[in-house]
Amino acid sequence: MTDLTELTLTDALKGLKEKKFSSVELTKAYLGKMEELRRLNAYITETPEKALQMAEESDNRRAKGEAGKLEGIPLGIKDMFCTKGTKTTAASRILSNFIPPFEATTTQRLWDAGAVLLGKTNTDEFAMGSSTITSYYGVTHNPHDENKVPGGSSGGSAAAVAAHMCAGATGTETGGSIRHPASFCKVSGFKPTYGRCSRYGVIAYASSLDEPGVLARSVEDCARMIEVMAGHDPKDSTSSHREVPEFHKMLDKNIKGMKIGIPKEYQELLPANWEKAVQFLKDEGAVLMDVDMPHTEEAGMVYYVISQGEATTNLARYDGARYGVRENGETLDEMYMNTRMKGFGQEVRNRMILGTFFTSAKGYHDYFVPAQKMRSLIKQDFDKAFEKVDVLFSPAVPIEPFTIEEAKHGAAKGRFNDNYLMPSCLTGVPAGCANNGLQVIGRMWDDATVLKVLDVVEMCK
Repeated sequence: MTDLTELTLTDALKGLKEKKFSSVELTKAYLGKMEELRRLNAYITETPEKALQMAEESDNRRAKGEAGKLEGIPLGIKDMFCTKGTKTTAASRILSNFIPPFEATTTQRLWDAGAVLLGKTNTDEFAMGSSTITSYYGVTHNPHDENKVPGGSSGGSAAAVAAHMCAGATGTETGGSIRHPASFCKVSGFKPTYGRCSRYGVIAYASSLDEPGVLARSVEDCARMIEVMAGHDPKDSTSSHREVPEFHKMLDKNIKGMKIGIPKEYQELLPANWEKAVQFLKDEGAVLMDVDMPHTEEAGMVYYVISQGEATTNLARYDGARYGVRENGETLDEMYMNTRMKGFGQEVRNRMILGTFFTSAKGYHDYFVPAQKMRSLIKQDFDKAFEKVDVLFSPAVPIEPFTIEEAKHGAAKGRFNDNYLMPSCLTGVPAGCANNGLQVIGRMWDDATVLKVLDVVEMCK
């Protein structure tokens, strides 16, 4: 039998349906791969016993004719998603003993669809970073070159998918944290429109930016996962009531006549395959045109002001009083200080300090309010662009993965690292990265078109 871990999620579903193998066999294959490649440090917590139990239950449901949309598919879950009864740490010491008594809405929908939990994947601490070097559990290694980082913050998920240690994985985006590691690890990643997927049970970084999403080996795999995860949730006030299409059925490989915009400001640094990709889209019948996104340059600063301002509020709950790690002190204030100083890593502490300043009486008017105004101008850039075109096309991350040593010395903060990713996070529009590092961005709620174009872009090798 072919190595089952070589199958895409879509092919694995077909094999399970045709009874070529069972979910238990598929799960055991992935568990074996996880053990073999543990040196990559893609997982923080592995759940082999739970996985085999879920796989056995899945096989029983399929035998009864009760198969769900993802029946029997083994997945990795980014350690920002709360999983009931399974340790959830956000890659931080302060949550190193936290076992949630509840399940995130998005992961519950995956289990309801028949998916299997392999384990919790590594991430930058509280999703703050672009390389996983800020994780309390150590850096994840890029499967294509183990001396390099996998990108971040969803680096563990991307590495696990790329190394065939799961059929697909969840991720979260705040400033590009799905598309960035997807580009570095040569897998596909997709973040839907803000509000498509519930944030309930996803550990918060910056609430107006955080979005659950997916990583997999193909765009079709991403489409199958996201259509299960998406949908209204009364537990999340930002969750949309909009109907969720069957995205994977809308991938028809046809983009003839579609208008695709190329932002001039996203062309300062271009990858080697750029010209080939542009010509490929023309050959497929798309109409390409340049568009202006004049406020792109400000997106990075706007992102950091807003995200850190929101983070300092969200992370105030971690004080050692209710759950998580506690460091004792002679007074209550001392207990708070000791807990937060020893519980949070340096990067998280830095961002909270800056966020406290940005939301202080002076900082709020000097930085936070102007950042929100600039965010509106960035949104206007997208609105104007989408008056002319159907989608936008660009590189996701136009630089090669940097080494772990380079990341430790600040390469993760490089100017082009998230330059083409942050604007779409600030505006909440859907965006995805194909497994060749090329990015497609679409209108609000037009996730289907982004996936449709991305599916064609993926054919350009």
